Amino acid sequence: MANVGNKWSLFGLDLTRSGKWLALGFHQLMYDHGAWLLQRFDPSIRVTRGGEALWYRADAPLGEGIAADEQTPFSAVALSADAVLLKTLHLPASAEEDLSDAMLLEVGLSSPFPDTDTRAAWRVVSRHENAIEIALAITSQAAIDDVLAEPRDSSDAGVPIPEVWAFDQHGIPISFAGYGGSERRSAYLRRLVNASSLVAAVWVSCVVAITLLAGATALRADRLDATFQHVKSDAAAAARQRESLQLGRTRLSAIERAISERPNYQYWLNHIAASAPDTVYLDRLNFDGNEVTVNGYSNNAAVYLRMLTEEPGYTDVTAVSAFARDRNNGLERFSIQWRVTAPPKPAQLSAADGETAEPAAEAEAGS
Repeated sequence: MANVGNKWSLFGLDLTRSGKWLALGFHQLMYDHGAWLLQRFDPSIRVTRGGEALWYRADAPLGEGIAADEQTPFSAVALSADAVLLKTLHLPASAEEDLSDAMLLEVGLSSPFPDTDTRAAWRVVSRHENAIEIALAITSQAAIDDVLAEPRDSSDAGVPIPEVWAFDQHGIPISFAGYGGSERRSAYLRRLVNASSLVAAVWVSCVVAITLLAGATALRADRLDATFQHVKSDAAAAARQRESLQLGRTRLSAIERAISERPNYQYWLNHIAASAPDTVYLDRLNFDGNEVTVNGYSNNAAVYLRMLTEEPGYTDVTAVSAFARDRNNGLERFSIQWRVTAPPKPAQLSAADGETAEPAAEAEAGS
């Protein structure tokens, strides 16, 4: 940092001018006409104007019906219009950072009062892209003394010196410095500090609450996740067991179906042998699923074929080949095939086993 020509600079930056910008920005934020902070935290003030008392806050009238808890001991007196010279000035926006110098020059050129008796106040009433509008009020010390000497309401006794105001053509008040305003400004700043402390406390409380809530939520989430993983593991095990049982049930059903569809070879063997006439000699019997093929000899194979077609439970009875008489024994050799369609019930099977056991033996002996 270097101090050259009464200018503070850092790396080529004019810190003096930067400080003015910061101060100007702070003033606009805190005290500009219509500023949000001013509207929210500015203490009320009772203004006597032309014999009428009105309550104001943030440069705007509140009316006569202000609540008692909003009333303050601050007061102001307004100069009459004929005691004030009002001027509206339009200056470049860049002039605002050195506005006091420009206004003092304008006051010196415009005041109709002697220099020692001249008092002036001004304020920025509006800002545009490249210009600002200034309301300037010029009066005399004598006019201020006269308005302060006027009798005041007994409620003003707590404030030794009221503020002195003038109003521009838009009804915006212009306050003259040095007359009671410091007390109200201090109250305004105290309100801001208290509100800031409250906001900070609320913010800290919110942060703590959010932190605790986040911690509790995280703990609960961990517990829920552990529970979920446990349930998920149990569900996976149950699913595996269910799949295993389903597979076993499927296999069992297939076995049961195969057993139920498979002919009872013992029964049919006994039945075929028992039902064959004495003139039929069987030398070969073959089962392929429910398809039966028998080979043998008979005096009349056609009669045996017809008998088989009439047998309950037999279908598709056909001769595999033409009947031919054997030269050795003089009997007709046959090969007959059919399908078994009505396997017996277990109870029938038990009864049939007992009934056909002996004839089966005879058929085997005969063959």
